[in-house]
Amino acid sequence: MTAKAGPFENEEHAPGAEKTGRSFLCLTDYRDLTQWFRASFIGTLCCIVLLTLFGFILVSGHARLLSSQMQLFVSSGMEPLVRPDDPYLTSFIHRLGSALFFGCTLGVLNAMAAMALSLFPWIKGRFSLPDLLVFPVLAGLCAYLGYSAELPALSILFGVLSPVVFFIPWSLIIRKSRPRDIRFGRWIAFAVAASAPFLFLLVLGGSSFGVIRDSMLTRPALKDLSDFYYNHTLLAAHVIKPISALEQKVIAVSDEIEKIGPMPHGSLWVRTPDPCGVSERNLAVSRGELPCNALVIGDDRPANASNRIMEELGRAFDSNERMRQGIGIFFYRGPLVLVPILFMLWFALFLSNLSMKSKIASGVVLLGYLALFYPAWQGVYQRHLLVLHPERIAQYILSEREEMRYLALLTYPDEFTARELMRYSGDVSPRIRLRALYEAGRRGNTQYLDMLEEALSDPQLNVRTRACWALGRTRSERSADLLQQAFLHDPSWYVRGYAYRALGGVRPMAKVITAP
Repeated sequence: MTAKAGPFENEEHAPGAEKTGRSFLCLTDYRDLTQWFRASFIGTLCCIVLLTLFGFILVSGHARLLSSQMQLFVSSGMEPLVRPDDPYLTSFIHRLGSALFFGCTLGVLNAMAAMALSLFPWIKGRFSLPDLLVFPVLAGLCAYLGYSAELPALSILFGVLSPVVFFIPWSLIIRKSRPRDIRFGRWIAFAVAASAPFLFLLVLGGSSFGVIRDSMLTRPALKDLSDFYYNHTLLAAHVIKPISALEQKVIAVSDEIEKIGPMPHGSLWVRTPDPCGVSERNLAVSRGELPCNALVIGDDRPANASNRIMEELGRAFDSNERMRQGIGIFFYRGPLVLVPILFMLWFALFLSNLSMKSKIASGVVLLGYLALFYPAWQGVYQRHLLVLHPERIAQYILSEREEMRYLALLTYPDEFTARELMRYSGDVSPRIRLRALYEAGRRGNTQYLDMLEEALSDPQLNVRTRACWALGRTRSERSADLLQQAFLHDPSWYVRGYAYRALGGVRPMAKVITAP
């Protein structure tokens, strides 16, 4: 007897499946969940590739702009943040690495929106009219989340193409679905077992970006991934930052403006009769209308009175604000957390299928998977134990276990004496050194200057950036000298950026030149 397939039953072939399978809008009469995960994964990869290509176009344009700006800084007698011929600006591989930031954020975000929509045609086995009507809405949403006023037409095109490149491979893979016996009760049980440890850590473990970043430094592979991310952050961040947040910026000023007013750290003001002719500019400022996109100052006050260009008027020239908001949604509004959960659900489906062949094998694989969470569980347990028994802080501080020393500094940093903090700054663990420097910076005491100077030569770039941040909070001449040296000589663009920003609070640098 042949049974008609229900929404989640695909053991039997539905009548007429061969006939309907020839239609363009029809997918399959089988609800093959394994195939849905596989199709969604391939569709997501395609979205990542698409948005990486868009990101590459953006970062390449910014790399050329930065290179010309840095050349202008050099010729004007100001130290550039990055050399004009720096490999991170000129190398194809490095620019591609920076572009991956957009693929792995906006690309995944667009794919997840498409994935949610894909559930409806997958359950029905075909694309219906409502699905086709929602498709333009999805395309518009993707275009909105990744919109760039720098390249408006191109950003809209890539946004509209996102659901297309997702659903084409998705549809092809879904059509290859086959009858598969899926025990949904068993899958749900495995899904709970697979995702519970992660959710437990997320809710009860006090996880934050800072703690996760610190934890990545304890594993060589994750540390390399962290270094790759931070080494390519500056160029990707240059695309989405507003003008006020850029470490160095070029502002072309019409020569009819007599007074500029306060000049923010890292700004180079170019006086010229033709602000639009300064190709290196981030912003053009004048008293009257210009043929290019420019900020018009309509009063007699200094152009940047009360820093109004940076804090207020310049916001109208924030070309990538919507794109930055889209990336913020990915990081802070849930999608980033959903990514590992989706992989866990897929893994649970694998365990469910494996258990139908061998319960012992599925149990062994599950136990091995859960064992991966043991160090994190142990850390959560030790931290809650310390919170319940704060009198044990001395035991934690003096412990030979790296985890306990880190938890002591993370949980009760105020309990550390200056000598203990200095000792921790030389710990073998990079995350402990980083946390010690953070606490030293929070205290802002000059007694830590020797310790911070030594940290500037630390092999781990995150530790050096934290040392720069801490030096910026001590606000002394010596800290300014140390920051100046880090800015001039550190091999990492990311560290130099931290040093330069911190230097702005101690020894700000800006200049006005006249265009030839």
